[in-house]
Amino acid sequence: MLNYILPSEIVTPMKISVKTRNSLVEQALQTISRSGENGIFQTELCKTFSLDSRDGSRLVGNLEKQALISREKILYNGRWTYKLIVKKPTISEIEKRQVEINSVEGAPCFSCNYQHLCSSEDDMSQYSPAKCTWIAEWVLSSFSRTLNHQRHIDL
Repeated sequence: MLNYILPSEIVTPMKISVKTRNSLVEQALQTISRSGENGIFQTELCKTFSLDSRDGSRLVGNLEKQALISREKILYNGRWTYKLIVKKPTISEIEKRQVEINSVEGAPCFSCNYQHLCSSEDDMSQYSPAKCTWIAEWVLSSFSRTLNHQRHIDL
């Protein structure tokens, strides 16, 4: 077996675009969902998508934080891994998810020309909700309208 030493500029981690990353998350969730009640092992999911254990763990951790899946630590082929199962929402969780549309009425995001580039996950992007002046202006004007409406009711 030959080992080659490559200069660090050749061996640089590829940055996955936000669009691709979101697609990967959706595909992973679909794969876990297709595995049904038996679930799928995290190592198998990583193999399916050619992910190393660190990236696979981050992906699965993200899904778990969103309460989309549950992880159960299990010994598989002599190694510790996680069994991944899609969480099925209860009726009370579905009822909690219902959102009034007026809370986002007039938000600039729905008509923004840069919406496809916008991401809160990519710190390097110039298009981010945290950096958006249009969102800031919308929030301030919405707050001002709400405050004026509340004052009117109090009178």
